[in-house]
Amino acid sequence: MSMFKRVAVFSIIIMLLISLTIFFGGFILTGRYGDRILPGVTSAGFPLGGLTPEQAEKLLRETLTPPEGLEVVLVAEDRQWIMPLKSVGAYYDYPEAVANAYAVGRSGSLMRRVSELLGNKTESTDIKLPLKFHSELLKRELERINGEYSIKPLNARLLLDKNEVNVVPGKEGSEMDLAEITGHIYSFSAGMELKLAITPKIVAPEIREQDLSGLTDILGECTTLFEAGSVGRVNNIVRASGKLNGKLVKPGEIFSFNDVVGTIDEKNGYLMAKVIADGQLVDDYGGGVCQVSTTLYGAVLLSGFEIIERYPHSMPVKYVPPGFDATVAGDQKDFRFRNNLNRPVYIISSTEPDQGHVKVVIIGKKQDNLMFDSNQQWTADKACYQSFWYMCPIPWRLSLP
Repeated sequence: MSMFKRVAVFSIIIMLLISLTIFFGGFILTGRYGDRILPGVTSAGFPLGGLTPEQAEKLLRETLTPPEGLEVVLVAEDRQWIMPLKSVGAYYDYPEAVANAYAVGRSGSLMRRVSELLGNKTESTDIKLPLKFHSELLKRELERINGEYSIKPLNARLLLDKNEVNVVPGKEGSEMDLAEITGHIYSFSAGMELKLAITPKIVAPEIREQDLSGLTDILGECTTLFEAGSVGRVNNIVRASGKLNGKLVKPGEIFSFNDVVGTIDEKNGYLMAKVIADGQLVDDYGGGVCQVSTTLYGAVLLSGFEIIERYPHSMPVKYVPPGFDATVAGDQKDFRFRNNLNRPVYIISSTEPDQGHVKVVIIGKKQDNLMFDSNQQWTADKACYQSFWYMCPIPWRLSLP
């Protein structure tokens, strides 16, 4: 037998002897401690070696102060927020810590078990006592803190100055990285410093300056008038108009008035005022909102967009001629249109409560093949209908050259 083969055989024999030693050593050591935790194992600094799992859990419960009186401190530069653990249903998971302590020397590969058994003779193995939380309570509390910490981004927007369109750049915002913060909090265990530094997460505005590039023309505008003395109606018109203002409608996108304005009820700040229902005037939340949808409808008609959904009132309204209104009613009736141009369009909606004006302007880029004419020749920019002035030069006809 060559020298190489003799060395190889010798090496194999040595490895087998070591493996057998480890196997029988591990078997003997594990059997020696039976159903008790190995010596040298601690949790939260308390020695658990030689105890049964039941004894170990009892020791931890009786020795440690419950975490309800502790607090998590979230720090951001010169500001900080205190989150009492009691408010998020925090507790120590004793069974998990004890199970992990008992598993030392009993789980994993044979080599690992023996290594843990032998290692505990010279140094201790400390098992984390994890903090657990009521997930929904923790989520709510972090969202509350984030509401105070976060800075909302500002969308880029268009402003009209004597029919000249100007772009106002937007600004980035910031907020907490809730997923990251939550992960750090769930890694807390007994004895740790419950303090976290908040790293801001940048939030980009939904509308950027480049999104408004090239939008330089007024495609259509409409102004209708209302009685400034009706408190509820004025409130509702101002609120709905504010929801429309600053909306960007992308090419091919269908704009829904109801989706943008949202639920019309007391919770969302709408007041009681007269509405038309089944041909009669009755009091309901949101009276006046239909004047905003009607004013938008007038601007949309003049812009030449495709009308997807539109309903007239069940009786004439006094702020536009018959047939040029657009009522909305919860999930039943909506006003929708499609941007059938190849560029986005931008909606500017404004009110002058003291003057009783609501105005909608649609900004875009005029198309070379699109122009407007009228079926009926109107000689004035204003017309009076049932004692109320409106400034929508409609009816209108779309003409293609």
